[in-house]
Order: sequence, then C-alpha cells, then structure tokens
Amino acid sequence: MFSRIYKLTSGFIIIFAIQYLCNILVKHLNLILPAPILGLIVFACLLQLNIIKKEWVKDICELLLKNMPLLFVPLFVGIIIYYGIIEKNLIPILINIILTATLTLLLTAIIVDNIIKYVRFQKIREIRHD
Repeated sequence: MFSRIYKLTSGFIIIFAIQYLCNILVKHLNLILPAPILGLIVFACLLQLNIIKKEWVKDICELLLKNMPLLFVPLFVGIIIYYGIIEKNLIPILINIILTATLTLLLTAIIVDNIIKYVRFQKIREIRHD
C-alpha cells in the first residue's frame, strides 16, 4: 500500500514539475507554444530518452486516464448554464466546429505529407552522395 502511494506521489511530482517548468519557460521566453503542449513534448522526449523511467509515472498516468471523465464535468456544467445562448447560436457554433476541424485535418495531412516527402528526398540525397 505504501509503495503504491509512493509511486503515485512521485509520479505526480514528476509530471507537475515538468509542467511547472514549461509554464515558466513559456512565460519568460515569450514562446508562442502553449505551456501544456510544450509540457507534453518535453515529457514525451524525456520518456523516449529514458531520462524518466516509465515505471516512475505509469501508476499516476493510469489513474489520471481512468478518471479523465471527471475533468469534463465543468464543461458539461457550462453547457447547461449557457444552454440558452448556445441554442440561439447553434448553427454558427456548428459551422465553426466543422470548419475548424476540417481545416485542422487538412493542414495536418499537408504538413505530414510534406515531411514524408522531405525525409524521402533526404534519404535519396544521402544514397546519391555515398
């Protein structure tokens, strides 16, 4: 029991520390990248480089993922509170959601396609130079 509490606490401290440092970086370096996104990138890199062991954060990540629906409760409360406003503006809201989702998908596809082409081009250049 004590071991599980220790793992949860230490994992939470690790995740919190990374997020806190990323908040400071974004604030003081005036980065355009949002702190939560930078935190995820840094966390993924630290995991990939084995600087942070997966065992250290596995328990807290599982706990957070298992309880993720609780994080959406304020969203639904907000929808209920502002139902009248949402109902009056439903069509513009839906158009906005559809357009932004479509634009995001298209831009992501174009960027990924260009990255794949660039990587292939670089491999061809390396083969020709060797």
